[in-house]
Amino acid sequence: MSWYQQTWWTAFVLPAAVCAGVAWFGLLRHFSGKGRLLGSRWSVGLALSVVALMCGVAVGAGFLLPHLAKVPPAAVGFGMGATALPRRKRDETTQPYVKLMTLGVAWLMERLEYRIHTDGLSWCEEFTDGVEQSAQLRLLAHDVWQFLRERHQQAAQLKAINTAYEEAQQAIDKALEVQTRTDQACGVHSRWDRREPTEREVFECRSALGEARARCGHLLLLAYRHGRKSEQAALEELRSKIIPNDAFRGGAAPSRWRWLRRVRNQR
Repeated sequence: MSWYQQTWWTAFVLPAAVCAGVAWFGLLRHFSGKGRLLGSRWSVGLALSVVALMCGVAVGAGFLLPHLAKVPPAAVGFGMGATALPRRKRDETTQPYVKLMTLGVAWLMERLEYRIHTDGLSWCEEFTDGVEQSAQLRLLAHDVWQFLRERHQQAAQLKAINTAYEEAQQAIDKALEVQTRTDQACGVHSRWDRREPTEREVFECRSALGEARARCGHLLLLAYRHGRKSEQAALEELRSKIIPNDAFRGGAAPSRWRWLRRVRNQR
C-alpha cells in the first residue's frame, strides 16, 4: 500500500489541505480592496478560524456522505422548502438560518469583515494622531492624494480618491476658518485685548478639526484598503515630513514589544 493510499491521508489530510488552500484563496479574493486580511492579531485569528472550521466541515462531510442515503426524503423536502419562507430583511447582517446551515462559517466571516473594517479605522486614527493643525492636515492630505493617484489608475478608484480628497479639503478649509475666527475674537494677535476662548469656541474649533481629521481618515482608508503592506514605509515617510520625531509604527493594533521599549526608555 502506497503512502497516499493510507486511510489517515485520504480521510483527513488530503481533504483538509485542499479545503484550506481553496478557502484561503477565497478569503483573499473576498477581502480584496476591503482591507488587510492579516492587519492585526484579531483578524489573523478570525481568518485562521474560518479556514480551520471549513476544513473541519470538509472532513466531516467526507464521513457523512455515505450516510446521506439514509436520510428520509420527507426531511430533505422540508429543509429545502423552509428556505423559501418569507423572512425579515436585515441590512449587512447574516440571516440566522444561513449561520446554521454553514455551521458557523457565515458568522465568522461576518465578524472577520467587521474586524478588518475596524482595523482600517484604527490604523487611520493612529496615522493622524498628533496632527493638531489644519496646515498639517492640508499637507498630509495633499501628499496622500498624490501618492494614491500615482499608484491607482483605474477610473473608479481615481473617482473615489478625488472625491475623498475634495471632502477633506472642504473640511480643512472649514476648520481653518473656525480657528481664524476664534483667534480674531480672542485677540491672539493683539497685545492689549487678548482673552481666553470660551467653552463654545473651544468646542467649535475641536469639532471642526475633528471633522477635518475624519475626512483625511477617509482618504487614508483608501490607501489602507487598496494599497499593499509594502507601501507602509512610503506612507510613514510622508507623515514624518510633516511631523518630525514620529512615533507612528503603522500597525492597526499596538505592537506587543511596545511595552518593552517603554521600559528601556525609562531606564
